[in-house]
Amino acid sequence: MGMTKWRNKFSVAGLVLLMLATAPSATMLRAAESEPVRATPEELDKAATLRDKEDELEQREAKIARREQELAEMEQRLKEELAELLAQQEKARATLEELTAAKGQAYRELIKIYSAMRNSRVAELLGEMSDRDALEILRGLDAEAVADIIPRLERDKAVRLSRQLGLL
Repeated sequence: MGMTKWRNKFSVAGLVLLMLATAPSATMLRAAESEPVRATPEELDKAATLRDKEDELEQREAKIARREQELAEMEQRLKEELAELLAQQEKARATLEELTAAKGQAYRELIKIYSAMRNSRVAELLGEMSDRDALEILRGLDAEAVADIIPRLERDKAVRLSRQLGLL
């Protein structure tokens, strides 16, 4: 046998013997199991403090888990409510567009009627209307008719409507 092989076998055998020599015997293990562990009062206090801290941490973790669950549920509800609000907003926008179109059509028809009337009669009717409605009608009439109608209105109303028309 060569020198290298002999060293490898010897070192493995030596290692096995060393492990067997330092390993606790079965008698030692039984004795350790039967004898109570002796701890100092400081060690017992530290162990109790650690147990208390572990319990506190577990309670905190449980509380955090509950809050995370509540937040997730709230977030889901908010997403659902937001989707509902967006749907309602879209519906309201569509309704507003329809109403605006209908109102615009009604004003166009009214302007067509007023265009066929005498300017003195239109001035009487506009004098009874709100400034907003009168303004819409005046905006739809041709400039010549407006120029004839404005002086026929009550002075204060004529001034307000002229300002809003951008004439003053």
